[in-house]
Amino acid sequence: MPAKWIGRVLGLVFLLAAAVGGAEEPTASGVKDVLEQMREKLEKEEMELERLSELVFIPPGVFQMGFDAGTGEEQPVHRVSLAGYSIGKYEVTQLQYEKWMGENPSYFKDCPLCPVERVTHVQAAAYCKRVGLRLPTEAEWERAARGGQEGLYSWGGEHAEAFAWFGNNAGQRPRPVGTRKPNAFGLYDMAGNVWEWVADWYDEHYYASSPGENPRGPERGEHRVARGGGWGHSPELLRHSYREHHDPKTRYINGGFRCASSKKKE
Repeated sequence: MPAKWIGRVLGLVFLLAAAVGGAEEPTASGVKDVLEQMREKLEKEEMELERLSELVFIPPGVFQMGFDAGTGEEQPVHRVSLAGYSIGKYEVTQLQYEKWMGENPSYFKDCPLCPVERVTHVQAAAYCKRVGLRLPTEAEWERAARGGQEGLYSWGGEHAEAFAWFGNNAGQRPRPVGTRKPNAFGLYDMAGNVWEWVADWYDEHYYASSPGENPRGPERGEHRVARGGGWGHSPELLRHSYREHHDPKTRYINGGFRCASSKKKE
């Protein structure tokens, strides 16, 4: 058992003894039972962390970015070519964030498998760096969200409720990741649940001069881009081309992130 868990184990043992046996010392069998329960809990947690950390490889390709009938900042539609990259299969959860950062800034703290929220852009970038990854670029995020499909939504004519947690079905709170259908790339919650910070600085007119290959966004700015819509929003704000932007120090109860890598997943 890792040393960092010893204190937790001993604390649990003596709390259990106090609750069950009053001032009596815990028996050897009682300690063994508690240690076994802790071992099982830790094993389950490690399995969950491994599952939640899975990356999906998005092969090199070209797509049409933006939406000409959308807001001005979504225009014009332009051709973007991207090198291959990997992106998180799920939004980063409270369980993962607390594991690596030692805290949980979320408002809805009663759900370890829900996306972590109330994270600043700096915190999101720091988490990704801690686990050897980075935030996706805005272009990488949109291509991944579209799942290789054309149109406003990756699910085409199917019902949005099957693919996204949003104002119609979320119950005014985030939901555990991966509990709606994935898109064609096998990615979950690319629409709804929480907004996702991306790496790019925001510029309303960036699309008019964006490079055609591997765009990285403006060199500087005041706001950072967030994508995907959240649990309290209408379907219109879930479209994959929609661009939101915030002060990078902002914390929202419906704002989270996922990580990416320039390398192919292992």
